[in-house]
Amino acid sequence: MQTGIKTAKELMIARYNAYERKDIKFLVETHCEETRGKLDIEGTKKWAETAEWLGLEIISTEAGQECDTEGVVEFKARYRENGEEHTHHEKSKFIKKDNKWYYYGWLPLIGTIKKEEKIGRNDLCICGSGKKYKKCCGK
Repeated sequence: MQTGIKTAKELMIARYNAYERKDIKFLVETHCEETRGKLDIEGTKKWAETAEWLGLEIISTEAGQECDTEGVVEFKARYRENGEEHTHHEKSKFIKKDNKWYYYGWLPLIGTIKKEEKIGRNDLCICGSGKKYKKCCGK
């Protein structure tokens, strides 16, 4: 299952490669048992099968080394679906149990989101408040 995976970053890369291979079994097995109930297996399978995976960029890592029991990996995964290119940007938490790394879940991207497109003053704010940008973070 996880032969040779020594760090959270290595598991992140292996999980991305599993999406490329459409290896849903690996994605389920490397998902922490504590949070596995939140995993939409059918949705994950559909996404893996319908997307053309274009690349993975590791943005940052926090801990997650061989000697750690927790780690965080922020990444961007590019993919094409229905002819359109998309970027999945996530900050993932990993935990190590019985000397094996597992994906625990995603963390909020607060403080890590970088504007990649121009936001209009009357657009909804990127923070998710529901307010217009000009009345919220755009002040």
